[in-house]
Amino acid sequence: MPSEQHMGADPFKPPCKDTIASMYSFLDRELETADVNDIQAHLDDCIPCLEAFEFEAELKTIIAAKCRDQVPTQLYERIRISIQTAHANEEEQPPTVF
Repeated sequence: MPSEQHMGADPFKPPCKDTIASMYSFLDRELETADVNDIQAHLDDCIPCLEAFEFEAELKTIIAAKCRDQVPTQLYERIRISIQTAHANEEEQPPTVF
């Protein structure tokens, strides 16, 4: 059974659920410094969450190392044009008013 801290009893540390939900943002360094510090403090005290983060970090590293293929030029251009078209369509539509 998880300790009280891991169930979110400590108001200064995020519970496991919140920590795991932020895993990819944390690994991708997309979080604010305060959030990073909170998550790091949780990981310092919670072995199961730390193990999950270590696994995902290693998996991400392996995938990045193995997935270095060049995208075919034609595919790259089709994707680039699709993105540009989608952005242009978004700009043309009036904002939704609630």
